[in-house]
Amino acid sequence: MRSRAFTLIELLVVIAIIAILAAILFPVFAQAKAAAKNTKTVSNLKQIGLAFPMYQADYDDTYQPAGTMNGNGASWGTGACSVDKFGCPGWDTLMFPYMKNYPLFASDFDRVPAGFSPNWGNVKRSFRVAGNVVRGWAGVNTWDGQDYGFSPTNATAVPAPASTILVTEQRNPAIYNCTWWPGAWLWECGVWWARSANTLANDDPLAWSSAEERIRYTDGIDFARANTANYLFADSHVRNFGKGYIFPGYERRRNMGSAVDNTLRGVCLDADPFRPAPADCRLPE
Repeated sequence: MRSRAFTLIELLVVIAIIAILAAILFPVFAQAKAAAKNTKTVSNLKQIGLAFPMYQADYDDTYQPAGTMNGNGASWGTGACSVDKFGCPGWDTLMFPYMKNYPLFASDFDRVPAGFSPNWGNVKRSFRVAGNVVRGWAGVNTWDGQDYGFSPTNATAVPAPASTILVTEQRNPAIYNCTWWPGAWLWECGVWWARSANTLANDDPLAWSSAEERIRYTDGIDFARANTANYLFADSHVRNFGKGYIFPGYERRRNMGSAVDNTLRGVCLDADPFRPAPADCRLPE
Protein backbone atom coordinates (compact mmCIF):
# COMPACT_ATOMS: atom_id res chain seq x y z
CA MET A 1 0.00 0.00 0.00
CA ARG A 2 1.47 3.27 -1.06
CA SER A 3 1.70 5.99 1.67
CA ARG A 4 -0.07 9.26 0.99
CA ALA A 5 2.13 12.39 0.88
CA PHE A 6 1.03 15.85 1.96
CA THR A 7 -0.24 18.00 -0.81
CA LEU A 8 1.17 21.47 -1.40
CA ILE A 9 -2.07 23.01 -0.15
CA GLU A 10 -1.86 21.04 3.12
CA LEU A 11 1.75 22.10 3.67
CA LEU A 12 0.87 25.73 3.06
CA VAL A 13 -2.02 25.51 5.54
CA VAL A 14 0.29 24.05 8.21
CA ILE A 15 2.89 26.78 7.58
CA ALA A 16 0.19 29.45 7.78
CA ILE A 17 -1.07 28.06 11.11
CA ILE A 18 2.48 28.05 12.53
CA ALA A 19 3.00 31.62 11.34
CA ILE A 20 -0.25 32.75 12.96
CA LEU A 21 0.65 31.04 16.26
CA ALA A 22 4.12 32.63 16.17
CA ALA A 23 2.60 36.07 15.55
CA ILE A 24 0.36 35.56 18.57
CA LEU A 25 2.95 34.10 20.93
CA PHE A 26 6.08 36.17 20.19
CA PRO A 27 4.59 39.42 21.59
CA VAL A 28 3.46 37.46 24.66
CA PHE A 29 7.02 36.17 25.14
CA ALA A 30 8.38 39.71 24.70
CA GLN A 31 5.95 41.05 27.28
CA ALA A 32 6.88 38.30 29.71
CA LYS A 33 10.57 39.09 29.24
CA ALA A 34 9.95 42.81 29.81
CA ALA A 35 7.88 42.02 32.91
CA ALA A 36 10.72 39.90 34.30
CA LYS A 37 13.20 42.73 33.68
CA ASN A 38 10.89 45.17 35.40
CA THR A 39 10.48 42.88 38.42
CA LYS A 40 14.26 42.77 38.78
CA THR A 41 14.53 46.57 38.45
CA VAL A 42 11.84 47.11 41.09
CA SER A 43 13.62 44.66 43.39
CA ASN A 44 16.93 46.50 42.93
CA LEU A 45 15.28 49.83 43.72
CA LYS A 46 13.67 48.38 46.84
CA GLN A 47 17.08 47.14 48.03
CA ILE A 48 18.48 50.64 47.45
CA GLY A 49 15.54 52.08 49.36
CA LEU A 50 16.30 49.88 52.36
CA ALA A 51 19.96 50.97 52.35
CA PHE A 52 19.19 54.70 52.67
CA PRO A 53 17.88 54.49 56.28
CA MET A 54 20.82 52.25 57.22
CA TYR A 55 23.21 54.94 56.00
CA GLN A 56 21.20 57.62 57.79
CA ALA A 57 21.32 55.69 61.06
CA ASP A 58 25.11 56.09 61.02
CA TYR A 59 25.10 59.75 59.92
CA ASP A 60 22.62 61.58 62.16
CA ASP A 61 19.61 60.99 59.90
CA THR A 62 21.16 62.86 56.98
CA TYR A 63 21.35 61.90 53.34
CA GLN A 64 24.77 61.38 51.83
CA PRO A 65 26.22 63.83 49.28
CA ALA A 66 25.20 63.19 45.71
CA GLY A 67 28.84 62.99 44.67
CA THR A 68 32.40 64.17 45.19
CA MET A 69 34.35 66.44 42.84
CA ASN A 70 37.92 65.43 42.10
CA GLY A 71 38.98 69.10 41.92
CA ASN A 72 41.35 68.40 39.01
CA GLY A 73 43.08 65.93 41.30
CA ALA A 74 43.12 68.11 44.44
CA SER A 75 40.46 66.05 46.26
CA TRP A 76 42.81 63.08 46.26
CA GLY A 77 45.25 65.16 48.28
CA THR A 78 42.62 66.23 50.82
CA GLY A 79 41.30 62.70 51.32
CA ALA A 80 37.85 63.47 49.90
CA CYS A 81 38.75 60.94 47.20
CA SER A 82 40.67 57.79 48.07
CA VAL A 83 41.07 54.15 47.11
CA ASP A 84 39.26 53.11 50.30
CA LYS A 85 36.25 55.24 49.26
CA PHE A 86 36.10 53.76 45.75
CA GLY A 87 37.58 56.94 44.30
CA CYS A 88 35.57 60.14 44.63
CA PRO A 89 32.50 58.66 46.33
CA GLY A 90 28.97 59.16 45.05
CA TRP A 91 25.64 58.52 46.70
CA ASP A 92 25.71 54.93 45.46
CA THR A 93 29.25 53.97 46.45
CA LEU A 94 28.67 55.54 49.88
CA MET A 95 25.83 53.04 50.35
CA PHE A 96 27.81 50.06 49.10
CA PRO A 97 28.89 49.01 52.65
CA TYR A 98 25.20 48.57 53.48
CA MET A 99 24.39 46.59 50.34
CA LYS A 100 27.56 44.62 49.48
CA ASN A 101 26.36 44.22 45.90
CA TYR A 102 27.06 47.04 43.45
CA PRO A 103 25.16 45.43 40.51
CA LEU A 104 21.96 46.37 42.39
CA PHE A 105 22.49 49.87 40.97
CA ALA A 106 21.75 48.56 37.46
CA SER A 107 18.59 48.15 35.40
CA ASP A 108 18.26 45.57 32.63
CA PHE A 109 16.48 48.26 30.58
CA ASP A 110 19.57 50.52 30.63
CA ARG A 111 21.02 50.79 27.12
CA VAL A 112 24.22 52.56 28.23
CA PRO A 113 27.05 50.01 28.05
CA ALA A 114 28.61 48.72 31.25
CA GLY A 115 31.94 50.24 32.24
CA PHE A 116 35.01 48.91 33.99
CA SER A 117 35.21 49.27 37.76
CA PRO A 118 38.45 48.63 39.67
CA ASN A 119 36.37 46.97 42.41
CA TRP A 120 33.39 45.19 40.81
CA GLY A 121 34.27 44.41 37.19
CA ASN A 122 31.93 45.75 34.50
CA VAL A 123 28.95 47.54 36.07
CA LYS A 124 26.29 50.15 35.29
CA ARG A 125 24.91 53.23 37.02
CA SER A 126 21.27 53.11 35.96
CA PHE A 127 19.69 55.39 38.57
CA ARG A 128 19.95 58.97 39.84
CA VAL A 129 18.83 60.70 43.01
CA ALA A 130 16.41 63.62 43.13
CA GLY A 131 18.43 66.82 43.32
CA ASN A 132 16.09 68.47 45.83
CA VAL A 133 16.49 65.60 48.31
CA VAL A 134 20.07 64.37 47.95
CA ARG A 135 22.11 67.52 47.57
CA GLY A 136 25.81 67.90 48.15
CA TRP A 137 28.86 68.12 45.95
CA ALA A 138 31.70 67.24 48.28
CA GLY A 139 35.42 67.77 47.71
CA VAL A 140 37.44 70.50 46.05
CA ASN A 141 35.55 72.06 43.16
CA THR A 142 36.92 72.10 39.64
CA TRP A 143 36.48 75.81 38.83
CA ASP A 144 38.34 77.72 41.57
CA GLY A 145 40.04 75.05 43.70
CA GLN A 146 37.93 75.73 46.80
CA ASP A 147 36.03 73.33 49.04
CA TYR A 148 32.66 75.01 49.64
CA GLY A 149 31.34 72.35 51.97
CA PHE A 150 27.68 71.40 51.76
CA SER A 151 24.59 71.10 53.92
CA PRO A 152 23.16 67.57 53.67
CA THR A 153 19.41 67.06 53.76
CA ASN A 154 18.06 65.71 57.03
CA ALA A 155 15.69 62.82 56.38
CA THR A 156 13.37 63.97 59.17
CA ALA A 157 12.99 67.35 57.41
CA VAL A 158 11.37 65.79 54.31
CA PRO A 159 7.72 66.86 54.77
CA ALA A 160 5.95 63.99 52.96
CA PRO A 161 8.26 60.98 52.45
CA ALA A 162 5.58 58.83 50.81
CA SER A 163 5.07 61.50 48.11
CA THR A 164 8.73 62.52 47.71
CA ILE A 165 10.72 61.11 44.80
CA LEU A 166 14.13 59.88 45.91
CA VAL A 167 15.57 57.84 43.00
CA THR A 168 14.72 57.90 39.29
CA GLU A 169 15.40 55.77 36.24
CA GLN A 170 17.67 58.33 34.59
CA ARG A 171 20.78 56.80 33.08
CA ASN A 172 24.40 57.92 33.37
CA PRO A 173 26.53 59.04 30.38
CA ALA A 174 29.87 59.14 32.24
CA ILE A 175 31.12 56.09 30.34
CA TYR A 176 31.09 58.24 27.17
CA ASN A 177 32.59 61.40 28.69
CA CYS A 178 35.19 60.28 31.25
CA THR A 179 37.69 58.21 29.32
CA TRP A 180 41.13 59.29 30.52
CA TRP A 181 41.53 55.93 32.28
CA PRO A 182 39.18 52.91 32.24
CA GLY A 183 37.69 53.43 35.72
CA ALA A 184 37.44 57.23 35.60
CA TRP A 185 33.71 57.18 34.75
CA LEU A 186 32.97 55.53 38.12
CA TRP A 187 35.82 56.69 40.37
CA GLU A 188 36.08 60.36 39.34
CA CYS A 189 33.03 61.50 37.34
CA GLY A 190 30.00 60.30 39.25
CA VAL A 191 29.24 63.71 40.71
CA TRP A 192 28.21 65.33 37.43
CA TRP A 193 25.45 62.88 36.52
CA ALA A 194 24.30 61.78 39.97
CA ARG A 195 21.12 63.87 40.25
CA SER A 196 17.91 64.25 38.28
CA ALA A 197 16.72 67.81 37.69
CA ASN A 198 13.22 66.85 36.52
CA THR A 199 11.00 63.97 35.40
CA LEU A 200 10.92 64.85 31.70
CA ALA A 201 11.29 61.86 29.39
CA ASN A 202 14.54 61.29 27.52
CA ASP A 203 12.64 61.61 24.23
CA ASP A 204 11.23 65.02 25.19
CA PRO A 205 13.16 67.77 23.32
CA LEU A 206 12.86 70.02 26.38
CA ALA A 207 15.03 67.55 28.32
CA TRP A 208 17.86 67.46 25.79
CA SER A 209 21.16 69.18 26.45
CA SER A 210 23.12 67.24 23.84
CA ALA A 211 22.75 66.74 20.10
CA GLU A 212 24.56 63.40 20.33
CA GLU A 213 21.98 60.60 20.30
CA ARG A 214 23.74 58.24 22.74
CA ILE A 215 24.15 61.00 25.35
CA ARG A 216 20.76 62.53 24.66
CA TYR A 217 19.26 59.21 25.73
CA THR A 218 20.48 59.96 29.27
CA ASP A 219 19.17 63.54 29.43
CA GLY A 220 15.77 62.55 30.83
CA ILE A 221 13.94 59.71 32.52
CA ASP A 222 14.05 56.42 30.61
CA PHE A 223 10.45 55.25 30.15
CA ALA A 224 11.68 51.97 28.72
CA ARG A 225 8.77 49.63 29.48
CA ALA A 226 5.46 50.52 27.84
CA ASN A 227 6.14 54.24 28.38
CA THR A 228 6.46 53.79 32.14
CA ALA A 229 9.30 54.16 34.64
CA ASN A 230 9.87 53.18 38.26
CA TYR A 231 10.44 55.68 41.06
CA LEU A 232 11.79 55.05 44.55
CA PHE A 233 10.21 57.31 47.15
CA ALA A 234 11.69 58.62 50.39
CA ASP A 235 9.68 56.16 52.49
CA SER A 236 11.37 53.30 50.54
CA HIS A 237 8.38 52.21 48.44
CA VAL A 238 8.67 51.82 44.66
CA ARG A 239 5.93 52.67 42.19
CA ASN A 240 5.58 52.74 38.43
CA PHE A 241 4.26 55.84 36.60
CA GLY A 242 3.58 56.70 32.99
CA LYS A 243 5.41 59.24 30.87
CA GLY A 244 4.20 62.78 31.51
CA TYR A 245 2.67 62.06 34.91
CA ILE A 246 2.48 65.21 37.04
CA PHE A 247 3.38 64.29 40.61
CA PRO A 248 1.21 66.12 43.17
CA GLY A 249 2.92 68.78 45.24
CA TYR A 250 5.74 69.41 42.76
CA GLU A 251 6.33 72.38 40.46
CA ARG A 252 6.28 72.11 36.69
CA ARG A 253 9.71 73.61 36.03
CA ARG A 254 12.69 72.30 34.08
CA ASN A 255 15.18 73.23 36.79
CA MET A 256 15.75 75.65 39.66
CA GLY A 257 16.62 78.43 37.21
CA SER A 258 13.40 78.12 35.21
CA ALA A 259 9.96 79.58 35.66
CA VAL A 260 6.84 77.50 36.18
CA ASP A 261 5.52 76.15 32.87
CA ASN A 262 2.18 74.36 33.13
CA THR A 263 2.61 72.84 29.66
CA LEU A 264 5.68 70.91 30.81
CA ARG A 265 5.25 67.12 30.82
CA GLY A 266 7.14 66.60 34.06
CA VAL A 267 8.00 68.13 37.43
CA CYS A 268 11.11 69.72 38.91
CA LEU A 269 13.55 67.84 41.17
CA ASP A 270 16.37 70.39 41.03
CA ALA A 271 18.08 72.28 43.87
CA ASP A 272 21.32 74.02 44.74
CA PRO A 273 24.04 71.34 45.04
CA PHE A 274 25.63 72.82 48.15
CA ARG A 275 22.92 74.17 50.46
CA PRO A 276 19.23 75.17 50.48
CA ALA A 277 18.44 78.16 48.26
CA PRO A 278 15.26 80.16 47.53
CA ALA A 279 15.16 78.94 43.94
CA ASP A 280 15.18 75.25 44.91
CA CYS A 281 12.32 73.25 43.45
CA ARG A 282 9.97 72.56 46.32
CA LEU A 283 9.09 69.19 47.82
CA PRO A 284 5.49 68.06 48.33
CA GLU A 285 4.01 69.00 51.69
